[in-house]
Amino acid sequence: MLGALLAACGGGGSDAPAPPDAPATIDYPHSIALGLAAPADLVYAPAEGTAAATVSSATAATLLPAGTTALLAEHSDPRLPGLRVACVSGHGDSTNVVAGINLGVIAESAAVLLDARWNAVDPAQAWSAAAVAGAAWSGWENCGVKPEGAPSPSSRLVPDADGGYTEDVYDGNPSTTFNVVRRQVAPAEVSAMLSTAGSVNADDPQRSLQLTLRAYGDADGHTVFIEIGVPVAGAPAAARGFIALYAPA
Repeated sequence: MLGALLAACGGGGSDAPAPPDAPATIDYPHSIALGLAAPADLVYAPAEGTAAATVSSATAATLLPAGTTALLAEHSDPRLPGLRVACVSGHGDSTNVVAGINLGVIAESAAVLLDARWNAVDPAQAWSAAAVAGAAWSGWENCGVKPEGAPSPSSRLVPDADGGYTEDVYDGNPSTTFNVVRRQVAPAEVSAMLSTAGSVNADDPQRSLQLTLRAYGDADGHTVFIEIGVPVAGAPAAARGFIALYAPA
């Protein structure tokens, strides 16, 4: 239910004693936040009672001001310890570069939290290995949060043998109205996304995005991809970027 995702607002003063133990915080020193060019050290505090989980940062990012920010929702996978998607309250009427869908989404992806176990790996090599394997990857953008229920994947991506990929972007919620928007991304575009410069996507002239695709791995052999879209210089002020985690499906 939506109520389980939202934190209740704090009340006024109280004579009740404070909890004896504050929730333990977790350090994620290799985190990737939307709008930051370099990894950030983000500190996560889990939800407790009616208080929402929070992320604290010394550096301001696009959706995370300096200081402490309450999370609307989050996604983690027990198969991938030390990794978490953090989402803040917002309007997510787009997924990846596809605009005008998921009009009821209530969260925006702000950062992918990575602890010290996770480090950047060569993105081209990681993508080549993924293409050879041909397995599917689940995309998590906006934490997949919709009013109808808990977070669900926002897309399903399958690398093609030629180096491109096919992505089914989910519009709606699997439990209600549900459509799939298929994107076929060419090898040349993926190669550019894997490069330092990235690739410009202008499918929506009002939201041209510089896209980069990066890979991260841990000591246990897990690999994930993070795609970031940042509005290009000169884009309208209302243009919004995104950050999305792609994990093994």
